[in-house]
Amino acid sequence: MQPLSPQGLVLRIDAKVCHVEVEGERRQLPLAGKLFEQRSHERRPLAVGDRVVLDATGKAIDSVLPRSSQLHRRAAAEGEEQAQVLAANITHVLAVASVSAPPFQPELVDGVLAAAARERIPCTLVLSKVDLDAELAAKWARVYAQSGARVLATCTVPGHTTPETLHEVEQLLRQNRSVVIGLSGAGKSSLLNAIVPGITLRIGDLNHIRQGRHTTTHTELIPLPGGGHVLDTPGIRNFHLFCVGSQELQFLFLEIAARLPQCEYRSCLHDGEANCAVKAALAKGEIGESRYRSYRTMLVNALASERPGQAQQTPVRGGGRRRPRAR
Repeated sequence: MQPLSPQGLVLRIDAKVCHVEVEGERRQLPLAGKLFEQRSHERRPLAVGDRVVLDATGKAIDSVLPRSSQLHRRAAAEGEEQAQVLAANITHVLAVASVSAPPFQPELVDGVLAAAARERIPCTLVLSKVDLDAELAAKWARVYAQSGARVLATCTVPGHTTPETLHEVEQLLRQNRSVVIGLSGAGKSSLLNAIVPGITLRIGDLNHIRQGRHTTTHTELIPLPGGGHVLDTPGIRNFHLFCVGSQELQFLFLEIAARLPQCEYRSCLHDGEANCAVKAALAKGEIGESRYRSYRTMLVNALASERPGQAQQTPVRGGGRRRPRAR
């Protein structure tokens, strides 16, 4: 009977090697050439967080085990669309966004929340630097509370720290394998340094155009003392969904999907159709305007992907020939 091939956990991926934890030992291993030959919609054959099987020598990665979850976005690649998997086999997503410096970017946050919802991965929005603008922080907290998202307002500046919400973040990290994602300069590394003693991640500042500088240059899975793992990721400037259909999209915005049963049309896309419950809720302030703008931008992209060869355009308004919902 042949011995079982050793398995490992991918901690980090460099240009030519992967850092893999194998039976408590960290090894730097190359990938078998056959992994690059397998046709896939993914940009790379594996991601940080993957469980892998080594070859018979134990000196190279031979195969990748099935994933329980993944967080991915559309890769910026020419030709056919590809997926960039940011993290594999995770159980929680922390979307970190500063209320100011750099400015809050709702479309980026909404992209992360939608991607997590698609994979059924619990996601928490961490508002950072709330000491800079308490009123703005409260505004964004209300918008995302309407969406059903969990929101934690935090500050790590001495004299202004938010111990209760920082403790909640710490508990989430201890109980999960989490990926931390957000704009450069949003405070991801400061957040982790504040709640995980000894992690000492490099912290950057803002450049002259108020954008964050990249201080984390690669994604790395870090085991935490006392339990849990965290994937600290380089800052991102956008987050576009990969292969999401126009009818599927609204179900990734829970406050929009909740209104569909009240819409006149079963196939309502909430873009000018008659008797649309989403537009009514928007007018009442029950859905954030920024959330609806993000949804509509993603809807334009989804419709463009469903109509290859056609120029991207604004969705057709009105109910057209759609069949009304039975009353």
